[in-house]
Amino acid sequence: MATLVLTAVGTAIGGPVGGAIGAMIGQQIDSAVFGGPARQGSRLKELAVQTSGYGTQVPAIFGAMRVAGTVIWSTDLIEDRVKSGGSKSRPATVNYSYRVSLAIALSSRPIHRIGRIWADGNLIRGSAGDLKTDSQFRYYEGHANQAPDPLLASAEAAGQCPAYRGLAYAIFEDLQIADFGNRIPSLTFEVFERDDPLTLAQIISSLSSGTISSQSELGVTGFAGAGGSLSEAISPLLEAFPVQLTARGPLLALDDTRPEATGMPILTIAAEENGQILERAKNILAPAGQIPNHVSLRYYDSDRDYQAGIQQSGYQASGRGDARVELPAVLNASVARNLVETKRADICFSRKMWAGSVMRYDLDLQPGDCFSVPGSGKWQIDEIEHGFGIATIKAHAMVVHGPPDAIPALPGRHVPTVDALIGESRILIVDAPIFDGRDPGRPNILVFAAGTQAGWRRASLSLNSDGELTALGLTAAPATMGVTVTALASHDPALQDDDNYLDIQLLNDAMQLNDRDGSPVATDAPTFWLGGAFMRVGKIVAWGNRQYRLSRFVRLHSPTAAPPLVAAGQPVVLVEESSARLLSEPYFTIGQSISLEAEGIGDNAPVIGNAVIEGLSVKPLSPVHGRAVRNSDGSMDVSWIRRSRLDIGWVDGVDQAMAEDREAYWVEMVVNDIIVKEWTVERSGLSLSASDLQALGISTGAQTIFYVRQIGRFAQSSPLLIN
Repeated sequence: MATLVLTAVGTAIGGPVGGAIGAMIGQQIDSAVFGGPARQGSRLKELAVQTSGYGTQVPAIFGAMRVAGTVIWSTDLIEDRVKSGGSKSRPATVNYSYRVSLAIALSSRPIHRIGRIWADGNLIRGSAGDLKTDSQFRYYEGHANQAPDPLLASAEAAGQCPAYRGLAYAIFEDLQIADFGNRIPSLTFEVFERDDPLTLAQIISSLSSGTISSQSELGVTGFAGAGGSLSEAISPLLEAFPVQLTARGPLLALDDTRPEATGMPILTIAAEENGQILERAKNILAPAGQIPNHVSLRYYDSDRDYQAGIQQSGYQASGRGDARVELPAVLNASVARNLVETKRADICFSRKMWAGSVMRYDLDLQPGDCFSVPGSGKWQIDEIEHGFGIATIKAHAMVVHGPPDAIPALPGRHVPTVDALIGESRILIVDAPIFDGRDPGRPNILVFAAGTQAGWRRASLSLNSDGELTALGLTAAPATMGVTVTALASHDPALQDDDNYLDIQLLNDAMQLNDRDGSPVATDAPTFWLGGAFMRVGKIVAWGNRQYRLSRFVRLHSPTAAPPLVAAGQPVVLVEESSARLLSEPYFTIGQSISLEAEGIGDNAPVIGNAVIEGLSVKPLSPVHGRAVRNSDGSMDVSWIRRSRLDIGWVDGVDQAMAEDREAYWVEMVVNDIIVKEWTVERSGLSLSASDLQALGISTGAQTIFYVRQIGRFAQSSPLLIN
């Protein structure tokens, strides 16, 4: 697309990008500079794949780009071991995790800042600079006065650590790689060399060290310059953009191709020179087969997180083959489509050529200049040979380009990685009953954790025992957690509550509850823990702003017969196995108070959770529906209904399965605050004849209270009071 002007360059450009152009001699360009191999500049794939090969070239980044970089230093994998569990019935488990520290070179020229970072395509650093994985991160902008990194300096011999001045690079220290299959992930970085608009003039001037002047107003969002010569570095720009490179005295100049030249000279065809008849001027039309079927451009799309995009010309020619341009630059889809159509127009117009001799008129015509010939059209010079009175010209038809961004285009489908803040950790320790088929012979001490922002994932968990910390590994997946907005009064645990409701608000926008309108005793009814009690919910309605209304519930999971009042502002969590971290028995005993510390990436200090272990999963639930009836013959019948800690929902209308070895109850009879009799019974009731009552000295008007406790495999239930 660009017009490459044949101007002499005395010294071939070699070495890294940005090398100076040598002295210019004569009026022919050295083919070693602007000729050379077909491969020119950075291929798109080279910026997307992380490398670590010795001698790998580091591109010069302009504007905003997403690059993988080159690993220039790394430690071996560092192994960490955490032992958990261990009891008579369960062996200890040793969990292994790995971390690594590494340095990645990003740009061979200074940068302004680093934005987002992806690991295997997953966002691990947000646009706000927040890390979403466990690591320390820092970067060096690549200035000439930067000091060595302290981590690299500690690993090298004294005075031997390079400062990598002039090289922008990033450091990950102790990067946890468990989430990446315990291997170093493929890292890509959003690099900003500047935040201001970027023009081709700025790129060309920097790469050529000012030896190529430019007034081009065309721009890109970002560009990666690389290659063994200046030719290789700038060729992708010259090929993709409608620009022309011309000789201006001893220097080269890059200008935008004029859409419609004004005031162009009108040349007169020369018929003879010094009496010698010249070859007649002629129009030449190259074969149509030289035109490719269609033209395409591969680039980095700014609307798709810098992923590679492709735009194709809408015109389908009848030639052969395809023309593809690879541009290691960041554009939007409309600009890319406009470049493709402009390129196609250039190729089509290049078929029409003109060759002839014209009167010179002392015009300082150069390749790239435009002229017109009466009756023959408008042309742009490719080659010109100046004689004494004439000039012999080879030219092609002048292309009229439309304004940039004139052609709308779609960037293609893109599902961006959510850039959510992490926030602070929240932790709850729940002494839970049996659920989800867990072992009825083990305590279920569950740890739930979540974050105040949607980006929270996990936190490190430690047991604090008299100031001594024991690492327990990581928390489970984020729990659905929040606080109560309204209060909920106590109600009869034996009855379903269809009158009251409870409003709750979840911690962050990533949490949600499914709307529900069913029975609280159904097998799929969700269970919530709140205020020390458990509640099955039949109806859930979303209110917006992370708020939900819960209603139609039962609290048959409560360890006591009378569930407590739930006040506003109390923590609440949805009890799910996927978000529950089971705490092993060696870390607690029943009746003990424990303290756990959770520390996530967004926490400035550990978040502490405390609980007293009651062992609800091994403790029977207290009976319900207690009745004491005095019969007409003076006898008394006492009855109650058994509850099971093995709650699988009411599936068939019969009693719940029993988790104990046998059905047995401890019954105390209290008269006027004095225990007069105790029984162990093996059914849900007790009958006392009139003679039994008389033998106990119980009169008809005496205040009599029965306390009934179910006897379990490991403990007794809380008492049911029957008055």
